[in-house]
Amino acid sequence: MKRVLLTVAVALLIPGLLMAATPTLGIWFSGVLHYTPVAPMTPFNAYLYLVQDSYFVTAVEYQLLMDPNVILGGVSYPANFALEMGDPLTGHAITFWPPMTGYPDGYDLLATYTLYAKLDCAEMPDAPLTIGPHPDSGELRGTYSPDNEMFSIIGLTSWICLTEGVANDDTSWGAIKSLCE
Repeated sequence: MKRVLLTVAVALLIPGLLMAATPTLGIWFSGVLHYTPVAPMTPFNAYLYLVQDSYFVTAVEYQLLMDPNVILGGVSYPANFALEMGDPLTGHAITFWPPMTGYPDGYDLLATYTLYAKLDCAEMPDAPLTIGPHPDSGELRGTYSPDNEMFSIIGLTSWICLTEGVANDDTSWGAIKSLCE
């Protein structure tokens, strides 16, 4: 009987652990501006999204690292934005109330950036926009309600003027599973 209960407990625990993925923070675009020619000094929007559905997020801290040929023209925030400190390019913290939940889709819009490219795509191929750790703390993290405990976040990189498609490899399911071992 103990083995049966242990087997059931493990069978229920493992899927829960696999589903508890680390949240990611990255830049997404609407339309196709990120890989089609961008006219110099024409504004376009980039969206900072937190992908997660495990926390009631009250704050995030990060830094936006950009290609020097891209200019940050402005930042706007969602309706539940409460406070922001710093600058996205030198270290930024944003707080929210009520908290971001990821409901129903598993992601939340944290900020909208207005960007300008100094050059056209032929002159600045693969210009990166990277979400990195806040320079003061050295951490890329968030806090969640009710006690503002901290959790780690993985930063993503996006590209403006992408010259080639996204790299991928064909592999077997067994090779993918071996990465978790």
